[in-house]
Amino acid sequence: MFMKDLHLDQIKKLWILKQTVDEGSMRRAATRIKITPSAISQTITSLEKSYGRPLLIRTRGEVSPTADAVEILEVIRPAFEAFEKLQAVKADGEKPTPKISWMNFGTYESIAIGVLPGLLREIRSKLPNVRLGVRISRTSNLLSMVRSGELCSALVTETDGLERFYRTSVGDDRLGVFLGRRAAATSLGWKAIDRLGLGTIAPGKDGYPRYFSKFMKATGCGKPAFLSDSFEALKVAAEAGVIPAVLPARVARRSNELVEITPPTARTLGTHGLFVVSLDSCDRAETDFISNEVRKLLSSWK
Repeated sequence: MFMKDLHLDQIKKLWILKQTVDEGSMRRAATRIKITPSAISQTITSLEKSYGRPLLIRTRGEVSPTADAVEILEVIRPAFEAFEKLQAVKADGEKPTPKISWMNFGTYESIAIGVLPGLLREIRSKLPNVRLGVRISRTSNLLSMVRSGELCSALVTETDGLERFYRTSVGDDRLGVFLGRRAAATSLGWKAIDRLGLGTIAPGKDGYPRYFSKFMKATGCGKPAFLSDSFEALKVAAEAGVIPAVLPARVARRSNELVEITPPTARTLGTHGLFVVSLDSCDRAETDFISNEVRKLLSSWK
C-alpha cells in the first residue's frame, strides 16, 4: 500500500505532483507554486522512491502522468480541489467565482448608470469568457422577466411580492425632493413646490411601491404636476430649475447641481431596500456572485 503514514510532508508532495501534472511541465509548475524546478524534481523522485514505481513520463521538458500516477490522482484530486475552494473564500466572506458561461442581468436606469460600469469591469475580470446580456427596465417589468426566465437575475427596488423570489439585500436608498441650486425658486425651500409644482416617477401598473406612497403622503407633496418613466429625466428637469423632483438620494448625489428641499422631518421617510433577485430554481451561486459584486459597488457609491 502506498504510503502507510500519510503525514503533512507526504500530503505536500502529493500536492506538488498534482500541480506538476496539471501544468504538464516542472518549469511551469515551479513558476506557479513559486519553488525551483530542481525542488519539484527532487520531490517527484522522492515520491517515486516511496511508491516504488515511476509517476511521471518526462519528454523534452514536458511531463505526463503514468498509469500509477493517474490512479493516485483520481483519489487525491477531489480532496485538494475542495481544499482550494476553502482557500478561495476570503476573509470578508466572499465566495469563489462560480463557473458561468452566460448571464442575463437586469436593472433600472438610474442604478444602471452608477453600477453597471463597475459591475461589467468586475465580471469581465473574473469571468473573461462569459456572454453577458443586460436589460434596463422598471422593477415590475424586471420581476416579470425574471419570472419568465428572460433574466437570470435583476437588481430591483423594494416592492411587494419579493418573498416569491430568491433575494439578497445589497443596499438601500431613500427619497428626497431636489431642485437645481441655481434656480431662483430654490431660495423658497419647500414653498418652491407651490411655485413650480412637483415632478415624480409615473406609477407602475400596480401603482407606487409602499415606501413611495408613504413618502408622498407624509410630506404632503400634493398631486404631481409632471410625471416621467425616468428618474434621469426628472433629474435633468430639476437641475434646470424647471420643477422640484422626487428622486432617490443615490441619483441626486450624482449631480453637483442639486440641493434637497425636503423638510427635515421627512428625511427618514422613503427609505427602501435594494435587492438582487432570481428564481428559486436558478443557480444560487450565480445570484450570490452578482449580489456580492453589486453590494461592493453600492457601498462605495454613497
